[in-house]
Amino acid sequence: MNTICLISIILLIWFRTDAWIEYCRIFDLNLISFYKDFDIKYNNDVSLTYLQYLRIYHNCFFIRLITCPICLTIWLGLLISMFTSIILLPVYVIGALLLFLIIDKLLG
Repeated sequence: MNTICLISIILLIWFRTDAWIEYCRIFDLNLISFYKDFDIKYNNDVSLTYLQYLRIYHNCFFIRLITCPICLTIWLGLLISMFTSIILLPVYVIGALLLFLIIDKLLG
């Protein structure tokens, strides 16, 4: 259950907050976040989200992986299940996605 909660929290923070981009601004991590270019693009189009920006301007396999909730959940579940039990991968993925969706609906 802890693993499911951990993956869901990661998903909520990544997909529903601006925490990543804000921390990158604070610590000046432009090389791994492109926040300066995002800020320029955002000033021209305030409806642009950071994940949309990544898909449009930095489209590659890794970006598509981290901007897809299902893909990211599977890879996070796989990573964690390598240290626990690979048999639990489906439980981690389905449980985390369900919890993420439930919390997302409750918050939004």
